[in-house]
Amino acid sequence: MQQSTVEIFEQSARPTQFMEAIERLKEEHNELRARLSDIRGQGERVSRLRSSREAEVKLKELRDSVGLLMESLDAHASWEERELFPMLTRYFNKMQGPSIMPSIWVMEKDHELAHMFVQSFYEAVDGCVEESENIHVKTAASHLIQACMILSEHLNLEEEVVYPMADQILTDIDSLFS
Repeated sequence: MQQSTVEIFEQSARPTQFMEAIERLKEEHNELRARLSDIRGQGERVSRLRSSREAEVKLKELRDSVGLLMESLDAHASWEERELFPMLTRYFNKMQGPSIMPSIWVMEKDHELAHMFVQSFYEAVDGCVEESENIHVKTAASHLIQACMILSEHLNLEEEVVYPMADQILTDIDSLFS
């Protein structure tokens, strides 16, 4: 016997919890997107600097900002995995239709790839300190820019997956309570 939408939703999340989660997602994505844009812009400016010494100093400054950004991104991803994705999965796994698991897997792989580029950025910055070569500056900036682009696309993909699902859930809520 198929469950009603009410039963499915009651087992998945309360309407206010879900709406709060979607609002949090939007707010955090906007903040992360702004920080990514800023760091990417700084990385692009560093890559255009003619003085390798000045570029090294800027990269070291960027290293701290990138570390803080990655902490925020990791906290955001942990929250999604712990709270948001389980709500969506519980709701949609009880409905007939495609699973969201492949999309979540792709998003996790994007996140891992971005982490690899950030790690490469850190290694290149450390190489600048040790060898003081301009090639390390360009490499570091390039890896940072690539990580920012991947993470920005990651946020876009997440929204392309989550927002239509959220709209469906909110439509179901509206029909339940109207």
